[in-house]
Amino acid sequence: MSHWTQHYIGQPYIEGDHDCAGFAVRVQREVFGNRVTLPGHASGIRAQARQIEDLQQDYADPTDAPTDGDAVLMRCRGRFSHLGIYTEIGGTPYVIHAMRNAGMVVLHRLRDLQYNGLELAGYYRWR
Repeated sequence: MSHWTQHYIGQPYIEGDHDCAGFAVRVQREVFGNRVTLPGHASGIRAQARQIEDLQQDYADPTDAPTDGDAVLMRCRGRFSHLGIYTEIGGTPYVIHAMRNAGMVVLHRLRDLQYNGLELAGYYRWR
């Protein structure tokens, strides 16, 4: 039996529609049955970082024990800039995310984020 992530890997990254936030909301709805609604998407990396920082406490609660479907907040170059979904496959923690640089949805082991210019900022349980 395949893991739910297999359905999404390789789907295109589309700015403002199927970007990291749009993808996270879609997965919450389609896989986990959560109706998460985020406000409009900020334009530009600095504005997006500011938006993520401003909104993170409105939509999710921090957790030290992530479970399948929890949000993974990441930093790039020291700024909050990226959102993914936590999952475990065979006991190994992963994050699935729509990545601009890759142009598509990718699955990375959490311990390998640094090789993609990303740093784990925290795990969040959606409200």
